[in-house]
Amino acid sequence: MEKKKRRLQWLPPWEMPEDPIKAFFWFLYWLLRVVVRFYWLPLLVGVGYGIALNGLIGASITLMLGLALWVVLFGVLKIVELLRGVANVLATVEQLQRELTFLDNDPLATQPGQREPAEQAEPRIVEGTIVYLDEKRHERGERSGSD
Repeated sequence: MEKKKRRLQWLPPWEMPEDPIKAFFWFLYWLLRVVVRFYWLPLLVGVGYGIALNGLIGASITLMLGLALWVVLFGVLKIVELLRGVANVLATVEQLQRELTFLDNDPLATQPGQREPAEQAEPRIVEGTIVYLDEKRHERGERSGSD
């Protein structure tokens, strides 16, 4: 139902991101969608103008060139949509990798099936303090300095 309702809209939805660079490219994508969707209007005007000036031959040439340009614009739109989909997949994979790397590097996280004795387990710090972060930074510096 929602997809059918979306197809009946005259203009694509206006969901511009807040980041100015992303907003610029989003606007170009939105404008390309609008141009492809409403290209038939200037094409009809051009065919009418071709009939008025040159008769059927002028109108047929205008129609052929207009349709060729529309096919090119439609192809560009499909390529952009494909690239946007690939970028979304890559962003999702990168986010998952960051989350999994964070879990792998966390010395306090236990692997499933492993139980640490209560006396060896460090207290889990939910909110990092400056002292705790400085200690960890020094530990990393000592480890990298000894290599």
